Amino acid sequence: MMACDQSYSRYILDLNQLPKMNRRSFIQSATLTAASAGMLANPQLLGDHHQNGHAPKLLEWRQWKVDSAAKRSLIDRQLQQAALPALNRAGIQPIGVFYPQDQDDHSIYALVPFPSFESYYNMRRLLEEDEAFMQASQEYLGTPKNDPAYSRIETTLMRPFDGYPDVKIPRKGERIFELRVYESHNEAKAALKVEMFNSGEFDIFEKVGLDSVFCGEALSGPNLPNLTYLVAYKDMEERKAAWGRFSSHPDWDKLKVVERYKDTVSKIHQTFLNPAPYSQI
Repeated sequence: MMACDQSYSRYILDLNQLPKMNRRSFIQSATLTAASAGMLANPQLLGDHHQNGHAPKLLEWRQWKVDSAAKRSLIDRQLQQAALPALNRAGIQPIGVFYPQDQDDHSIYALVPFPSFESYYNMRRLLEEDEAFMQASQEYLGTPKNDPAYSRIETTLMRPFDGYPDVKIPRKGERIFELRVYESHNEAKAALKVEMFNSGEFDIFEKVGLDSVFCGEALSGPNLPNLTYLVAYKDMEERKAAWGRFSSHPDWDKLKVVERYKDTVSKIHQTFLNPAPYSQI
């Protein structure tokens, strides 16, 4: 299920052009990315960190681009019967699977929280050695070249925010999800938006009842630099009420006018999702 290929971005910046108050946080973020790449080159080093409980976590947000409801059902069977059980056996959970609310879009999305970069790096090999997974994957892996299960797979790898490090399972019952992607026009502004979340925006979310599942800073994927988070609601009425409380909250009135957080977001993408029946989130 998981691809082994990685993509890394190297940024050459004049640090003197960064806002002074954010220079330290940006350097720390860049250092972590470089250190993570080094760990992948040296799995033993990362393994030692993992044993000590200090390895960074990694989130994968994956989209299967699918042409029809029948092909989506094929991928559903693969995920439900093969991939999720195998990943759970490897200690990777909870895994979320979602469908777009747009009835004309047959894509499938999945959220996979890896405990370390090493676990992501080794996942394809681990699955290939899992006999139960390979046996259950025959239909999916046996599709012919002229009739594949999907048109393409697109994946984003993310570092969880310091202020929201875990994947959380929201309330039970009827739910809808909103995926929100915030693009920034440069790396410095992207780092400042992450800092803004960690410096108070998460606290406001909790106060107004916005039920977040995960929040991640993209390390690779399309439309960099950006951050992504997923919010759960009972329905669209609850969504409207929660964002109304957020936009009028006195803490947000103060935070949104802080000068150093000006122009941190250049574009916002929203996708509304429903959970698959077998989703673990």
